Amino acid sequence: MQIVPRPLPHQALAYQQASIENNLTLVWYFSIVALIGFGVHLLHHFRLGTGAFSEQMLPYLVVYLSNVIYALLNFLLLPSARAASKISWRVTLLELLYPAFLAFMATVLSIYTSVQGHGPVPFIMGMMVIAMLVQGHLPFLFILLLFCWLFVSAGLLFMLPIGEASSPILTCFTTMLIALFIARLAERSRVTQFEVLQELHEKNRLLEELAVQDPLTKLNNRRYFTNKLEMETARSLRYNHPLSLLIVDVDDFKKINDSDGHLVGDEVLIEIAALVNQQMRSEDIVCRYGGDEFVILLVEAGTEQSKDIANRICDSINQHNFARASHKVTVSIGYAQYVGQSLGDFMQQADRMMYTSKKRGKNQVAFFGYDVGSEAAK
Repeated sequence: MQIVPRPLPHQALAYQQASIENNLTLVWYFSIVALIGFGVHLLHHFRLGTGAFSEQMLPYLVVYLSNVIYALLNFLLLPSARAASKISWRVTLLELLYPAFLAFMATVLSIYTSVQGHGPVPFIMGMMVIAMLVQGHLPFLFILLLFCWLFVSAGLLFMLPIGEASSPILTCFTTMLIALFIARLAERSRVTQFEVLQELHEKNRLLEELAVQDPLTKLNNRRYFTNKLEMETARSLRYNHPLSLLIVDVDDFKKINDSDGHLVGDEVLIEIAALVNQQMRSEDIVCRYGGDEFVILLVEAGTEQSKDIANRICDSINQHNFARASHKVTVSIGYAQYVGQSLGDFMQQADRMMYTSKKRGKNQVAFFGYDVGSEAAK
């Protein structure tokens, strides 16, 4: 049995980051509650008059005031801590400082209330709250609770006779054990819940990938391309950025399937997908459109850059040795530039140029706007 529940090794960093985010959120909420609580108590005391500010209330007012000062400090530091992209000692200090501060206040108040004959009620309430709230730092919590119990015991033994101090000390010790037990149960529950959620997220991610990924080439599929085409054309119009479309079709692919078999045909498609990807920039979008046809969106690529990419694709496939294919493997590519036309016309222009490449002898690129006139003449 693990004394300190831990997530699976590959989830440890994600769990730590999630715990920090939750802890900082709780610090934020408690800071707001502290400010509101202090304001309510001030109004209450002003309503009762100056007599309400008695010596008995002084320790509580000190606690409230300290809480407010700490809350204001949190409001200054929390935004930068929550925006941090990585875990740092400053972030960890900020998330652990609040439970330490709360524990210290509860300990001091417990000594005061026990001396007054009311028992260590603040210790009981404070430790239970801390045990439920601190996430991902169980060893720290163990040390903190033990230190608080030793501190309150020393304070009571110093201010009370042993006979009177023994009962609240024993109560605080029992509270510490219960708080540690609750903290361990809560941590184990959080770890289990986190692992289940991570597993669900991973399964959802895989399902999303399968929904938009071609299982053979591992490229994105037609569904993904359709969504991206709408997004990128809209972005092209909004920001006046160039957008180019290439349609790549394998020449005489049926002959490869008929003579070498479909397994060899599949291998050819996988190799072509890899060759195409090698020529792409990080922002470009490559998809298998269906069968032996691929589509490529060249984002923010003008005419000359698109020509260069298309010719490189054509040349790399032409020069590649497809070991198991008995026929020479080449591709025909059609190009079109987006200038605000309908999506159907955009696709049709590139598709028309792809067939122009085939009619001209295959293994080449045809560019709409440059080759369309000569094609029309034919």
